[in-house]
Amino acid sequence: MPRFRWVRGVVVVGLAGALVGVVADEVSAVLARKECRSTGFVVNTGSGTVSTIDVKTRTKDPADIPVGPLPAGQAVTPDGNTLFVALRNSDTVSTIDVKSRTKDPTDIPVGSIPTGMKVTPDGKTLFVVNGYSGTVSTIDVKTRAKTPTDIPVGTGASGLAFTPNGKTAFVASGGMGTGNGRVSTIDVKARTKTSTDIPVGPYPFGVTVTPDGKTAFVANFDGGTVSTIDVKTRTKTPADIPVGAGPGSVAFTPDGKTAFVSNNASGTLSTIDVKTRTKNPTDITVGSSPFGVEFTPCRR
Repeated sequence: MPRFRWVRGVVVVGLAGALVGVVADEVSAVLARKECRSTGFVVNTGSGTVSTIDVKTRTKDPADIPVGPLPAGQAVTPDGNTLFVALRNSDTVSTIDVKSRTKDPTDIPVGSIPTGMKVTPDGKTLFVVNGYSGTVSTIDVKTRAKTPTDIPVGTGASGLAFTPNGKTAFVASGGMGTGNGRVSTIDVKARTKTSTDIPVGPYPFGVTVTPDGKTAFVANFDGGTVSTIDVKTRTKTPADIPVGAGPGSVAFTPDGKTAFVSNNASGTLSTIDVKTRTKNPTDITVGSSPFGVEFTPCRR
């Protein structure tokens, strides 16, 4: 599976894209708005726990939430009520009630080595990417029941993103380190994968779709680049965008104008103008081995 070191830095980004702070351990970030209180969830792979952070005060709750060995990916429902956590050691998904900070005692079995995961925009279904088995599992958010049949996408699957309308899922696959970087597309309603994949850079990990639904940005971990794909035509722009070393994920500012790229190997964030596809020459130095920037719903 992936050769990078899992987890070491969560980046908190403000409404206008300004860096607010860095909290040690893991790969999630939250959106801080002045008019409400947001909670940051930090998945701690080493300790098998989830930390919670009040974004406004930048304080961590003293008690972490135990989830199990080797937690990796995480996803929050659009209503902000539930957090899902992928457990690589047990090939399961844990669920946490955000308000009470309590974990459901029963985990949900999925495929082998779950990593990336996202909830559909309508909040009804959780998609879980299983890296080793090369599949995507789907779980009913309300009933917590997994669909019996997983969706095959190919070995080395990692990141996942939905178009804003929820009709299509993009899945990044690294070909188990072979350099055969590709992005698969899935019809969400039919749960079927398109037969033709989209070639991208070497060892893609994170994939994210712009808020307007027009472009998918793919972080190529081994290439130190970001590929861009036209969502409508399913074609990649010929020239990739150079960023820092070991890019792992991409997130957009709320206005969709700027892309933030976490560079795991260089300990930085790169920023890209979405319209012009140009990178700001000055990267932002953050914590050691950052691996993700993700925005969660704002909670009052």
